Amino acid sequence: GLNAALQKRFVLPPNESLIPGNVHRAVQVQTGVGGKGQDVAIALNCLSSTAPQQLVQFVGKGSAGDAVYQMLVDQLGDSSMGLTVRSSTEMRTCTSIVASDETTELVEPSGVITNEEMEE
Repeated sequence: GLNAALQKRFVLPPNESLIPGNVHRAVQVQTGVGGKGQDVAIALNCLSSTAPQQLVQFVGKGSAGDAVYQMLVDQLGDSSMGLTVRSSTEMRTCTSIVASDETTELVEPSGVITNEEMEE
């Protein structure tokens, strides 16, 4: 779970396809936690909220990093965040554009983790 992200889902109206170059207006925007390790931790918590978990991850700074950190605390509890390191780079955002016939994913690059952060 080292590579967390703020996941945004930009949902287009029913029966609307994504056409590059056109303007598209969302009917809904959903925000959540992204990252494979984070998804697994949330799923395991849903299956057994009494089993202790420690999420090993880097969470970037800024409003996106603060939002991801708080969403994970809300879903998994403070005790799951003991091995989380807040990195000095901005948290990336991944955006899914959900159309009627397909989903397109836009993924920002991850920040660089410093040697000091790796040793935390």
